[in-house]
Amino acid sequence: MERFQCEKCGNIFESEGDVFEYKSPVYGPCSKKVASCPDCGIICDEYRTPKQARKKPAAYQDAVPGMGGCSSKGGCCCSG
Repeated sequence: MERFQCEKCGNIFESEGDVFEYKSPVYGPCSKKVASCPDCGIICDEYRTPKQARKKPAAYQDAVPGMGGCSSKGGCCCSG
């Protein structure tokens, strides 16, 4: 069984799903699994876990001129 998430009601549910084939103007023939939401009946795509945002370390921003960070010596590199 696959996990699906409804965009309308936000419900995450498990179902066998069906294969939906379509033609993308960029990638050509494509397919994906879809299922009907048990609560509202909308066709839903597979559930994808949210990706964690990657943050750049503060030291990286301080060390690279022009990144808008201030230097470790107390002066701001972007002020003129």
